[in-house]
Amino acid sequence: MKKSLYFIVLVIAFFAVAGFSAEQAADKTVVKVQLIGDFQQEDATDPVSGKTKQGVHVLEEAFEQLHPEFDLQYIIMGWDDYQKKTQSMMLSGEADVYQAPGIASLADQGLLEPLQPYIDADNFNLDVYIKGQVDGWKAVAPEDTELQIYGLPFIGDTRFIIFDKQLFDEWGVEYLSATPTVEEILEKAAKLTGTNPVSGVENFGIFHKGTDAGDTVMNLNEYYGGIWGTGNRFSELTVNFDTAEMAKALETLLALNAFAPDGVMANQGGELFGTEENNCAINVRANPAALFRIQALGLDERYGISRLFINEEQGMGGMFAGSPNVIGASSQVKDAAWEYLKFTASDAFAEYWWANQTNEGLPVIKAALEFETIKNNENTSAIIKSMEYLWTPRYIYRSGQPRYILTTAVEEVALNGKPIADALSAAQKEADEWISIQ
Repeated sequence: MKKSLYFIVLVIAFFAVAGFSAEQAADKTVVKVQLIGDFQQEDATDPVSGKTKQGVHVLEEAFEQLHPEFDLQYIIMGWDDYQKKTQSMMLSGEADVYQAPGIASLADQGLLEPLQPYIDADNFNLDVYIKGQVDGWKAVAPEDTELQIYGLPFIGDTRFIIFDKQLFDEWGVEYLSATPTVEEILEKAAKLTGTNPVSGVENFGIFHKGTDAGDTVMNLNEYYGGIWGTGNRFSELTVNFDTAEMAKALETLLALNAFAPDGVMANQGGELFGTEENNCAINVRANPAALFRIQALGLDERYGISRLFINEEQGMGGMFAGSPNVIGASSQVKDAAWEYLKFTASDAFAEYWWANQTNEGLPVIKAALEFETIKNNENTSAIIKSMEYLWTPRYIYRSGQPRYILTTAVEEVALNGKPIADALSAAQKEADEWISIQ
């Protein structure tokens, strides 16, 4: 009898507590945030460094400590077909905040909440962000006549040149300058290609990710004074694919490829880059993850960093990339979503990001430049500071089909030997036709 009574008391107590917890949860405003990439909810071990990386549950807990009235929930998805998936989520209202590298297309469809009213109401200081980050994500909705703020910086990204100092030393070649010219790269790549005089291993002067060759060509196009085009809406775009500058850029890519492994356009031949056994001297278009892998292997001092190809006179070159955070127009909790956006601009968020999520991108606030592990590391400091010099115009065309049209043209030339003039003429015509039906 006593046992039965004791059991009944426990059951009553359990349901009382459960009911209380459910009531508490019901009082909270749920804020759903979509993330794109290799994020983990729980802690995990980094396969390269062996260090424990804290999952995004840490951010949920930190945000909810600041805002006990909110229940933050992350929705994590991969990069495959991310633009269509994000658009579908917005239309169905699956989340409130979205990671939106394709912000131009989403704004153009009227799917985003304008942020300027929230910024004004809170007197939110946009100067916390690294120079150029806010302006780089401006976009236009159907009713806009000028660029507006629909997203705040979330992930920073850039591209740069990495070179292997050890190979340069073994060949007796002077290191790359901070902002090398095409001529310098080609001259030194030629000297670094062949049988290594010290190791006897075959070396290549150049490596790059062949599937990103369209972006490499566009960077070279800007270096030579060309521009990608104009416009902020797909229906108003012009693209400049069939130009003398673009042709010269493609010729330069072929010249670079002459010092690269045979499979470079298929991302082959550079598998050893960033390791002790590396045999490629210069990676002409690397991303931050490449440097972080090098650092995880303890090889940071072996490799150096230079800027991408830059046109000093016209202020063009470099690479603006990453992701902003946006609020979906369909969100029913926009004020709560805005609080989350402000949270991502905090030092605490940046510190977590730098410690756990650098494989997905770089911090975007100025305070990160003062983190000890950034300002005291020459290479790390160089790549993050490069985001302050975003000379590249906004690549609206990269959010739509013209990006893939140009990439295909580059591959036709580099892989199949199609004449440059024919490839660029066909790319221009196809891009113009695509724009005409937007």
